[in-house]
Parts: sequence; structure tokens; C-alpha cells
Amino acid sequence: MCRGGCVVKARVGLAQINPTVGDLEGNKRKILRFIDEARRKNVDMVVFPELAITGYPPKDLLFRKRFVEKNRLVLDEIIGYSSEITVVVGFVDVGEAVEPVNRYDPSAFPGLPKLFNAAAVVDDKELVGVQHKKYLPSYDVFDEKRYFTPAETCEVFRVGDTRLGVTICEDIWVDHGPVESLARKGAELIVNISASPFYVGKTGVRARIVSKRAKENNVPLVYVNMVGGQDDLVFDGRSLVSNPFGELVAVGGLCEEELVVVDPWTRKKVTLPENILEEVFKVLTLGIRDYVHKNGFERVVIGISGGIDSALTAVLAVEALGSENVVGVSMPSHFTPRTSLEDAEKLAKNLGIKLKKISIKKIFESYMEVLSQEFAGTGFGVTEENIQARIRGNILMALSNKFGYLVVSTGNKSEMAVGYTTLYGDMAGGLAAISDVPKTMVYKLVEYINQKKGGIVPETIIKKEPSAELREGQKDTDTLPPYSILDPILHEYIENNLEEEEIISKGYNPDTVKKVVRMVDRNEYKRKQAPIGIKITPKAFGFGRRMPITNRYTPNSP
Repeated sequence: MCRGGCVVKARVGLAQINPTVGDLEGNKRKILRFIDEARRKNVDMVVFPELAITGYPPKDLLFRKRFVEKNRLVLDEIIGYSSEITVVVGFVDVGEAVEPVNRYDPSAFPGLPKLFNAAAVVDDKELVGVQHKKYLPSYDVFDEKRYFTPAETCEVFRVGDTRLGVTICEDIWVDHGPVESLARKGAELIVNISASPFYVGKTGVRARIVSKRAKENNVPLVYVNMVGGQDDLVFDGRSLVSNPFGELVAVGGLCEEELVVVDPWTRKKVTLPENILEEVFKVLTLGIRDYVHKNGFERVVIGISGGIDSALTAVLAVEALGSENVVGVSMPSHFTPRTSLEDAEKLAKNLGIKLKKISIKKIFESYMEVLSQEFAGTGFGVTEENIQARIRGNILMALSNKFGYLVVSTGNKSEMAVGYTTLYGDMAGGLAAISDVPKTMVYKLVEYINQKKGGIVPETIIKKEPSAELREGQKDTDTLPPYSILDPILHEYIENNLEEEEIISKGYNPDTVKKVVRMVDRNEYKRKQAPIGIKITPKAFGFGRRMPITNRYTPNSP
């Protein structure tokens, strides 16, 4: 940077890339390709995301010695490739060996070396220095204290004529933290390499914190975020640059790999696009695509009921994978209205996907005949409803096994929350694509999709009253409050973590609140057995919400 003598300014490239956890060679090739692109664009310094070499989060791969060693060998290759350019890249650094956590139990992480979530600062084939991450998050989906040791200091590196400070993800969120320390030490440019997963509203929060840190320390700040799906997380990109005045001067694309080139000292302001429905649509699409492809699948199979949840799931899958890689299955029962079959056919035609029709009537009758003696003297109820759902789950899994499809289930967050789902039935699958999307947002997303794609989801699907169609005349409201009431209560209880009385104080019916809370709590065992879902809210069911299954706590417990 600034080779040959120049003022303290630089063209910085923000390489928001999509690495894959564990694919060290693939990630290396991608990093080298972006370094080449940066050179072609006359970039002085190119910055990559947090743990770009290993992918994020590598979790217990970090306990495998060879994995960590190979990560360092990849860094050496990157250093050797960095002629006439500065590179900042995330990797795992290794310190001295430490004592076992429990010397009486050798299996308790015996004698492992200290590991650091680290950024390498490389310039013209030389390793200028390494900065370790200081603040290690252990909340929500993060568990970094399990693996890493925090940095002791924050250093300023001399790169060309520029004094450079480097921070890693969480470090930027701390008031009076590493950014302030680096600015006081004379840093003229600060970069933050990040792997920050998406949730609704987070893009605006990031922008505000980046602008705030830059302005309060009078230093330009470059924030580079990862892109891509990793299990239940989606990293949405949206890398940011703020000049020293707290003005955003660059914004990376949403869910797109790209190299954003910018002068961090410019006064040419840009606006951060914020469209919640567009963000959620693109995040879910990317999450499906990467989960399918990174796990070695090509095609998916979806039960198409003629309802709005399966319609949204099918649209997302087609957007992610192409219509040729999505197979729909209509599985009518005695209780499936003709209109639902017609809606499923219309949707499949609009999407250009193959729709198989497999009736479950005879299979259900066979079940009833086999169980007739055991069920004698009982009426038709939830058991018979669930048998239908499990027959459908079996059919989808049979197609998956025979043809190598991944089953994508169609349940939404509202249903998952209150247990309005059937274990080994509609919950069966390898990916629960919309399991973090509340029902009210399902409708909003479909409306957004229809505006964007010219009414691809039939209006009859949108307008029909929600129903599981497992008995005659069934409606969701037979069991649940209207979703316009249910979803806000769920939001307060799950995402805002409010107690019953706090939710009731907001004006909700006490009996309704108590019923909903009871349903959420008693269905934890179901959610623990559900397929992995894609996180889009601040608190999804999964690793970020670690509630016990066996749990007798009540708000009135002493």
C-alpha cells in the first residue's frame, strides 16, 4: 500500500466471499482468485472475512490437529501469492500447548494448544503481523469461548506508509474497545473482518455501529462480512465502509460474492438499501442453495398441498436450484378438497416443476383396517390425523432414498412453536426451509414474490383459510388463535423472552397467552427432533435457543 511514496490514502477491496467450512483447498482457490481480481483493479489492500480460510464456524473441527495445521499451510501459500498487494485474511492461529482441562479425564480436550481466531496482515509476500480476536462471543449461535483464547493486546501494523489497525467481528461491537484503543495508538485506517449471520433488521444495526465507531474515533473503518449458507446460518454480505465522518461510502451486495473497491476517505456518500422482504427472500434462497449444494445434493422433493407454506417453500427452492431440480408431490387423502389439488397443479405449472400425484387414501384405509381392533370404541381424532401426515412423510422419504432427493419440509415458525406439527410426518425431511418464518411473514413474502414475479402463486392459495386438511372441514383456528394474534405473542415470548404477565400487560387476552406459552413449552421435544432450519429472526429454534426438554419450570415456581 502506498508503495513508491504517496499520501496516506488507498484503494481498498472488500472481498465478501462464500467459503465452505472445512474446504481448505476450495477456500484457498477462492481467496487467490479474489487477490487476482484485486490486482487487476489496482487495489492496494484486499480484505477477506473472519476465518475465511477455514470457513465459519468450524466448531469441533478445531480439535483436529491436522485441520489446524493445514489451515496454517494454506496461509503460507496465500503469503507467497501476495506480491505487490496487501492482504488481510482470517485464519486460525496456534499458540503454546496448555494443560488438559481435566487431567484426570484425558478425553476432556487433553493438552491442546491455545487457538486464536486471527487475522493475518500480509504485504508483498511478507507476514507483517497477526491480530487475535479480543472479544469472543458465547451467546445465541456463538460458542467461541469453547475454542479460542482472547487477544491480550491490539497492535497497529505499518503497511507501506499507512498505520493499520485490525479488529475481528465482535471487537467492533464493544464500546471503548479495540477500535478506540487502535485509534489512540495512531491507526489511520481500521478494518474489521467479520462472519456476522443474518437476522431481520441486522443490516441497519451493523451500519449504525460501523458509522458510530468511525466517527467517534475519527478514522475510516472498513467492515468486510462473509457471504453464504452454513447449516442453519446465512451470512448475507452487505460489507460496509465508513469515512472518518461516520458517512457510509460503500455497501456490499446482499447475499452476493463480490469485490467492492473503495477509497475509505472519500466524501461520496451512499445509502444502505433496506427492504426486509427482499432480504428474507434472498437469505432463504441462498440458505437453501448452499445447504443443498454444500452437502452434496442436487435435487429436492417437496410435498405440495395447495397451501401457502408449501407454495412459498417451492418458490424458494426453484429460485435457489432451478425448476429442473425441484420435484413436487401431491398426496391427496379423503379430506383433500378438489380445489387444493387444482391449486397444487397451478402452482407446479407456474413454477415449471414436475408434480407427482400419489394418493394416500388406500394406504390410510389399510392402516385403519390393521388398527381397527386396537382402536375399537374410539372416535376419529388426532391419532388418525397424524397417521395421514406420517404416510406422507414416508412417501417423501421413500422418494428421497430411491432417487437421492433431499426432502425439504414446509412447516413455518408459528406451527413449530406451538407443536402444530407431526413428528415423522410433516416434520420429516433434511431441511426445514421456512421453520424460522412466522405465518404472518409467510403471507407477506408470497405477496412480495407475486409482485416481483407476476402472480406466480395462485391467488386462491393466498386467500384460502389455513388448514391441515386432515379431517373434514378442519381449520387452523380450531386449535390455534388467529395468526395475527398468535405471531405477536410468540415474538414476545421467544424473541423478546418476556414472561406471561409481561405479555398480558401489553393487552393480550390472558387465557390466550397462557395457552400459547403452554404449547410452546411442552413441544420442545418435537423441535429437538426437527430438521435444521434457516435462521432469519433474532431467536430461531436451534443452537441459539438452548432450552431443556425435561423442564418443570413455570412462571409461578417458587
